[in-house]
Amino acid sequence: MTMERGIITITENGAVAMPTAPVWMTQQEMSDAFNVFGCHIRKAVHAIYKNGELLESETKRYIKQDNGINYDVYSLEMVIAVSFKLRGRESMAFRRFIMGRLTMNNRQPVNLFFSLSPSRGKRAGN
Repeated sequence: MTMERGIITITENGAVAMPTAPVWMTQQEMSDAFNVFGCHIRKAVHAIYKNGELLESETKRYIKQDNGINYDVYSLEMVIAVSFKLRGRESMAFRRFIMGRLTMNNRQPVNLFFSLSPSRGKRAGN
């Protein structure tokens, strides 16, 4: 069974192509989009999970294809979080793209796709 998923691409000029399908990307696809070595993506993903910034159960899926190929994919929320851990030109272009989308029209409410679960977002002792 295959999962319909979109892959973000970023050109050398910094143009971001956002797919219409839900974004789920492999670490290699993130590495290609942000033009960094895979070790930088792995390190960022590991740090995000270790620090409890995102939950693995919400942002990671294991895909099994009919042809026997299996791999992990990560949600748009993880792709955005990873982009903030990197310093490359493509990650900066992506962050500008995301911020531009969020501030496009200040009069209309923005759907961020994200929600905090009750266990996240609370300070210790609250």
